[in-house]
Amino acid sequence: MQSSSCIKAIGSFVRNPKKVINPDDLANSISTYETTYEFIKEDIEKYRAQRIKHECFSVLHPWAYDLDLVDFKYIINNDITQKIVKALKCTEAQSFWLSNFKCQSSVSADDFFGALSEVCQINKIGDAFEARLTQY
Repeated sequence: MQSSSCIKAIGSFVRNPKKVINPDDLANSISTYETTYEFIKEDIEKYRAQRIKHECFSVLHPWAYDLDLVDFKYIINNDITQKIVKALKCTEAQSFWLSNFKCQSSVSADDFFGALSEVCQINKIGDAFEARLTQY
């Protein structure tokens, strides 16, 4: 239910390209999806720039959609690997992110720290992760 209201709020900006993208109107979506205003604004601007029909918005965000009804001809390749590589300066950070999260530009804190914990366990430094867990 919460996700549906967020899709409707974001969809209103996609349907009306002249509507000013306002952080207050996106506050619920930002907290629900654990993201930033800039990320959602950029997503909306991509839809507008590509002139994608607003009906496709739900198709491209399948977490709130019945996948049996998805028309996959509208799914686009959104490979943002270069953007991630540019944002993360060191090779280790790039390798960590791309290995665990592929070309996603954001993930939940649970997923991030879960991946970090796995890397520490693989490298036999799980104690170091556990020692810093309260700081995280």
